[in-house]
Amino acid sequence: MKYSLFDQAIQNFENENFQKAIKLFEKILKLDPDNPEAVINKASCLAEIGKYDEAVEQLEIFLKNNPNDFDALYNKATTLYDMDRYEEALDTFDTVLKIDSKNPHALCNKANVLVALGRHDDAIRVYNRALQVEPKDVEILNNIGIVYAGQKKHKKAIKYFESALDAQKNDIDSLCNLGNSLLDIENNKSAYKYFQRAVKVNPNDFDATFRLAITCNNLKMPERALIYFNKLLRRDRNNADVLINKGYSLHLMEKYGRAILCYDKVLKQDPQEMNAVYYKSKSTARQNDEKQTCNLVSKLLKFDASHDHEHDHMKFIEKIQKDSVGNVITDIGNGDPVVLLCGHMDTVPGVQKVEEKNNLIFGRGAVDAKSSLISSISNSLSYEILASARRTFM
Repeated sequence: MKYSLFDQAIQNFENENFQKAIKLFEKILKLDPDNPEAVINKASCLAEIGKYDEAVEQLEIFLKNNPNDFDALYNKATTLYDMDRYEEALDTFDTVLKIDSKNPHALCNKANVLVALGRHDDAIRVYNRALQVEPKDVEILNNIGIVYAGQKKHKKAIKYFESALDAQKNDIDSLCNLGNSLLDIENNKSAYKYFQRAVKVNPNDFDATFRLAITCNNLKMPERALIYFNKLLRRDRNNADVLINKGYSLHLMEKYGRAILCYDKVLKQDPQEMNAVYYKSKSTARQNDEKQTCNLVSKLLKFDASHDHEHDHMKFIEKIQKDSVGNVITDIGNGDPVVLLCGHMDTVPGVQKVEEKNNLIFGRGAVDAKSSLISSISNSLSYEILASARRTFM
């Protein structure tokens, strides 16, 4: 079968042979410089290989003579979005929607831009406009659910993920999104069911398998979790997240030495991986290795508070500080303080001068709060770490 030049170009584009497709589109444009399909598809190829500026330039030249061409405007808007030029992308999508106000793809992508700009409520309104046109569109339903999940509105998020599954029962993104929201509200049993379904749909999906394994740990099924983590490590043997969580599976199985080997492998790659430090300290404490546990806890306390952390225990550690004398200071929770924890009054003055300012007493020798500090830390760190950490502060 003989293919036209345009058919050959499209075939290469669909097969992701973008460089060859570009050359073929350029041949077409030499013969027909104003061919809209050749211009738009060439720009799409350029964007696919990361030449975003060149893609936008091609589209803008074309739009000078064709200012209302829907496809050219739409491609320009999506390319600007990929370049993180969100305000320009938003303006261009508005122009697109003046031409076709009910186009669900344009509406959905405009909402995506609003999410990127942090305008979540506006994004939901635009997603709902798209949903009126395509009420069973799985992507739109998932996107709304993701926005609500990000706002911690888990019941609403779950509702939309369930609607997405009603529309397409084996959609792996919907299954994983629903599982993640259920994990957020600590409904591990239901989360397990959906992650398991996701893995059945695609046994090679990395994220679904990883989340299923974490859920197994949450349900105190570390042996089963270990099977999934080992499967993932056969694909990516140095994956830090998998190694840390595999280590925790081994910890739950009371195989502390093997757990530490996992954490050490991560720390060899990145000595500042604080999640590995934290979980390693749990295992060394279980081994009654007081010296190493204290060293690990000290490393956590010294960790730079400017880092972002996924886990609650790391967020707590961000707030731990030391004053100029060496006192350890922390707080738990948000809002104004409502509880004062203190230990015994100490008659031994410290290096820092004891003084009163604004009805507050300052000075190392004024109030000694070792026991209350331990009580505070116990809200975040596990009991086994405290057994050793206590000796550090006493």
